[in-house]
Amino acid sequence: MQPREWSSTQIRQCAKTGGQSLLSDERSRVFFGEDFGRLKQQLPAAAVVPANVDRLQDIVRYANQNKLPLTIRGNGLSQGGQALSISGGVVVHLQELNNVLDKREHSIWVEANATWSDLIKRSLKTSEIPYVVPYNAHLSVGGVLSAGGVGASSFRFGSATAHVNALEVVTANGEKQIVNENSPLFHACLGGQGRFGIITKAEIRLRICKKQVRTFFLSYLDKENWLRDMKNLQEEVDYLEFFCTPAIQGARLTSKGRLPFAEWLYGLHIAIEYENEVPALENLVSKISPWKVSHVQEEDISSFLHRHDSRFQSMKLSGQWGLQHPWFECFLSGESLFSELQDLLAMLPVYYATVLQIVPIRKIEPTGFFMLPDTSDDIYAVMILNPGLPGFLIPGCLETIQLLDRRFLPGGGKRYLSGYLGENIPSHYWQQHFGEKYESWIKLKEEVDPNQIFCSHLHNGKQ
Repeated sequence: MQPREWSSTQIRQCAKTGGQSLLSDERSRVFFGEDFGRLKQQLPAAAVVPANVDRLQDIVRYANQNKLPLTIRGNGLSQGGQALSISGGVVVHLQELNNVLDKREHSIWVEANATWSDLIKRSLKTSEIPYVVPYNAHLSVGGVLSAGGVGASSFRFGSATAHVNALEVVTANGEKQIVNENSPLFHACLGGQGRFGIITKAEIRLRICKKQVRTFFLSYLDKENWLRDMKNLQEEVDYLEFFCTPAIQGARLTSKGRLPFAEWLYGLHIAIEYENEVPALENLVSKISPWKVSHVQEEDISSFLHRHDSRFQSMKLSGQWGLQHPWFECFLSGESLFSELQDLLAMLPVYYATVLQIVPIRKIEPTGFFMLPDTSDDIYAVMILNPGLPGFLIPGCLETIQLLDRRFLPGGGKRYLSGYLGENIPSHYWQQHFGEKYESWIKLKEEVDPNQIFCSHLHNGKQ
């Protein structure tokens, strides 16, 4: 059943019933009509910013009673329409649900639109942090849990969704439930893309951490040394970042004219927490063989967990934040990735793949609908996170994404559902993506949201 479009009368009635104004002016509709990717646009009929959970419940009840579509939005940092409404829908912006709540023993409750940075600020008072912190600490907690969540500790701890004790969820009938791992709704909402209910609060598990972090920046010319060191160091370090970076060699003749090409270097950043005794590279020398130790630095752990802030700030200052972001994120088996890495690097346009990031991911349950390849336990995320590109370069980037999908998905690769997936996605795409969980993906939706009110431009009820 497809939800109906909101009429102007219904927008007014909902505002009156719920005591919460809906924003239907042109400026608001345009703002909520695009996400960070800026690759898709869809003007909503209106947007609403609930002042609290009670107001949110009123809005959801009205929408459900009238079979009207709602799209959940945190900070709008998706790239493929996940935070955009369908035609005639209303966007529910959770901006006001941003409080850090109860700190418990080894866990903390936060509202959905609190950021990981907000959470860390509170948890560090007791020398604790989440098991997995995303690279951008200013993402909302609810948004990350709706997708999966990976970071520099994922090689050891898996995804952020694997470290959640409980959720508070507003269901399609407007009821508020506290659910844990014994509830199908809990698992549905983790990696569930906002299709099964609205996460309003989450209890995140915490681990004890040390106060300081020392990072070693290692550079490699030899791929095999790089791979061997990455694997050998996983038992020795707390954080690991792994990437390929191009060194431009000029422009060569191709069938499309002269195009820049590059030789690729391999980078490995390893970081170790400590209190008093500073970790020494000499203790790791027997396990590594880099071409060069490019840099070593020490900082407090809060600074380390925000180490990528400067990149995002420079994107905003330079105007790149406002450009288009055709990000590619895919989970692959190590065999699929590294057996083809040289061919992969050779095919990537250097204007698009300014860095190829690779994140080792440990499989840890529960992960809800956060999907990883089931053909191997040796899993890696491959990510192209370009800081922003002008429109004339976008077609080449989208063509590259299509080539990568054709290369990796038939062999069991799984796209990370925060990125750009393409246009007019066929239903069999979701069957392939969710595999054995596809039946649950469909059945649970029918059970918890029979009127299909929770939907988005990406998940539009045609799955």
